[in-house]
Amino acid sequence: MFKWLKNTVIYLLARMLMGFVRRLSWKSSLRFGRWVGRRAFRRAKQARETVLSNLAWAYPEMPLDKREELARAVFEHFGMAAAECINIRKLKNLTTYVEMEPASRRVMDDVLSRGRGVVYVSAHCGNWELMARALVRYGYPVNTIGKKSYDRRFTRQIDRFRREGAVHTLWRGEPDLLKRMTMVLRQGKLMGLIIDQDTKVPGVFVPFFKKPAHTPTAAALVARKASAPIVTGFSHRLPQGGYRIVVTEYVPSGLAESEEAILEDTRQLTARIEAHVREHPKEWVWMHKRWKTRPAPPA
Repeated sequence: MFKWLKNTVIYLLARMLMGFVRRLSWKSSLRFGRWVGRRAFRRAKQARETVLSNLAWAYPEMPLDKREELARAVFEHFGMAAAECINIRKLKNLTTYVEMEPASRRVMDDVLSRGRGVVYVSAHCGNWELMARALVRYGYPVNTIGKKSYDRRFTRQIDRFRREGAVHTLWRGEPDLLKRMTMVLRQGKLMGLIIDQDTKVPGVFVPFFKKPAHTPTAAALVARKASAPIVTGFSHRLPQGGYRIVVTEYVPSGLAESEEAILEDTRQLTARIEAHVREHPKEWVWMHKRWKTRPAPPA
């Protein structure tokens, strides 16, 4: 009973906050989101310590004051990103705000023209929810994987938000998920997979910022199973506002042995994610405990 009451209070407060943000203009909502991010940096002690700990590992040469400045910028970015998603209906032209380079569109058109769909590998960087919506607006049928929230009311909110943007979600834990992902590809559609978190799914250890990180293998596995091409796609915030999507094709490993091939593909895809994070460090989820699972000690 207490747990239900606590979750209900959290849900109602979140709904009130979202209602307030939606009453603001687009620019005002972004300023408010940035302010909330700054407040969260000061108040959310556990998340702040996780960010600073991760940054200390990734950038040991960086002075402490610079790491704190970067950590504050991370919170500000995600405060703004949350406001962008909440107030999305105020955005008049999504494809102007989230632009896609002509070269990236040529890559997408090419891989989809092969008729085997495409595995779209990305990361929790930039604003991945807006990126998915923008891809739909650019004419690409987007499917993605979602994790159900601890509270089904939040899950319904997430699902409603994505459906409004014509983004179809396959939920982790549902039966025959791999089969359904393969079917999406055989229908010639885009299957989006974000593989930069340490979660309770099948995975392997590959380097991420020079430290072994448990990484999902679903992207490499489903691509081989469906003989589908793979691309990596990321969005990053532009100085003048908005985002740019950059997509490049990944050529899978030529290794014949499946386990070794999946390991190598996952390693190479993670290396691309790391390169993007290094280029845009303010926009990655450093508050995630990326290295919490450790490899088993050698016998």
